[in-house]
Amino acid sequence: MSTNRSPLGKTLIIVNPTAQSGAAATAGEQAQRFFSLYLHDPRGFDLVKTERPRHATALAAQAAGYDTVLALGGDGIIHETACGLMQISPDARPALGIIPVGSGNDYARTLGITDRTGRDLAWLFEAERSRMDVGRIDFDGSQGSGSEYFVQTFSMGLDAAVAIGTYGLRRKTGLTGDPLYLASGFNVFGLNYRTYPMRMSLDGGAWLQLESLITAVQIGKTYGSGFLIAPEADPKDGLFDVCYAHGRVPRAVALPVFLSAKNGRHLGNRHVRLERAREVRLEFEADDYPMQADGEQIRGRTARITSIPGALTVLVPRMNENAI
Repeated sequence: MSTNRSPLGKTLIIVNPTAQSGAAATAGEQAQRFFSLYLHDPRGFDLVKTERPRHATALAAQAAGYDTVLALGGDGIIHETACGLMQISPDARPALGIIPVGSGNDYARTLGITDRTGRDLAWLFEAERSRMDVGRIDFDGSQGSGSEYFVQTFSMGLDAAVAIGTYGLRRKTGLTGDPLYLASGFNVFGLNYRTYPMRMSLDGGAWLQLESLITAVQIGKTYGSGFLIAPEADPKDGLFDVCYAHGRVPRAVALPVFLSAKNGRHLGNRHVRLERAREVRLEFEADDYPMQADGEQIRGRTARITSIPGALTVLVPRMNENAI
C-alpha cells in the first residue's frame, strides 16, 4: 500500500475532549480517522487528549521533535498550545495549526478559517505557513509573579469580566457563541457594573490615569465571539491595537457602547480611544481586577505586555480572504 507524505510533516494533534460540550472529542476521533486514511500510515501523527487544565501547554512544550502541532478545541486550547510552543527555542519550534471547535473561535476568525465544526480538515494539507505575532504578559501581584503568552487578545475591565463570566454560564445554561457572551455581558453591566482606576503607559510614554471601563490589547481584530473591537488590527505587523474606554459614565451609556463593538461602531464614541503600541504597561489599584488572555484568567497588580513579532509559524487557509 502506498504511503502519502503529509505536507504537515510529523504532526502532534492535541484535543480538548470537553470543548463545545464534548463535540471536540467527536471531532478528534474524526481527525484521527481522516489522518489515518489520508496517510495510510498512523506513524505520521500522534493524537493526545488533554486531561486537566494546562495539560496542552505541557504537551506542546515537549513537541520539539514534531513539524506541526494541531490544537483541536476552542480558544482555550489554542492559547495553552501556543504558550507551550513558545517554550521551545525558535529554531526547533513546530508550526501551529488549529482545528476550531469552541464557543468563541476568535483566532479562527483571524486566520480566516470558516469551518468551526472540526469536520473540514482537507484545507490543512494545502495550508500556507504565515509568521504571526505573539503577545507576552509579565504580571506581578499578591499571589506572585509570572508570564503568559497570547495570540489574539488581552483585556482588563468589564470586557474581561464578561469573558470570565462565560465559564459558569456555559456550564449552567449550555449557551455558546454570541448568546453566551451577550448573556454574560448583561450580567456584568447589571449589578456588577463599575470602573477600574488604573495607570497605562504605551511604548514608555507618559502614564495615563484612567477610570477604565474596558481595555483591550489586540493582535487580532475580534474578541468575545466576534466583537470587532480593533477593526484594523493586523496579526503580522508587530504592533498591538490598544482599545480603551474610560470615564465615569452611567451604565445606560456604557452598555450601548459595549454592544456597538459587535460591528466596530464603538470607535465613534467620545469615551473610546484606539492606539497602536509595541509595549503596554498597566498598574492597578488592586490585584483582583478581571484580566484575561485569550479567555484565560490572569491575576496581578501590574502587567507589562510586549509584542513578539512573527514568533509563531501558523497554518492559514490558502487564498485567505475570509479573515476578519
